[in-house]
Amino acid sequence: MLPSRLIGAPDLAWARREMEVNYWGMLAMCRAFAPVLAARGGGAIVNVSSIYGLVNYPYVGSYSASKAANASLTQGIRAELRGRGTLVVAVYPGTVDTELSAGNPRRDKTPPAVLAATVLDGLERGEEEIFVGPDALDVAARLATDAKGVEREYAEALAQRVANRS
Repeated sequence: MLPSRLIGAPDLAWARREMEVNYWGMLAMCRAFAPVLAARGGGAIVNVSSIYGLVNYPYVGSYSASKAANASLTQGIRAELRGRGTLVVAVYPGTVDTELSAGNPRRDKTPPAVLAATVLDGLERGEEEIFVGPDALDVAARLATDAKGVEREYAEALAQRVANRS
């Protein structure tokens, strides 16, 4: 996840890198494991996306776009594997307390152990979509009622960040 906007980035290198990892890497992993799971009678594929794959956060625009591709990829794989005994799960965490988020000032970062426990609980219940963390749950609820409002809010947050740097 790089602080890279879509139009404002100096070049396409970061966007390509994020798409390579978050889309192409995930597709390769799913293609490698789907036949193994099928040969064993099924199982589960758990793809970690991001709440920012469901709404673009322009400050990390290419990351959001790559996670949106990841979410769509997960839906497509779920459709292909439906009826074959393999549960395909999309995980939509908010901010997780890792090295990646070390510079993020949020106070409600989800500990990795909570993320893991929430995913395992969701797997036991057979959930296809799992939202983890207070920010992910909040954004998901707001997207369900006012998706365009959330989009405008994030656009305004980017404009404010840019204005503060000027």
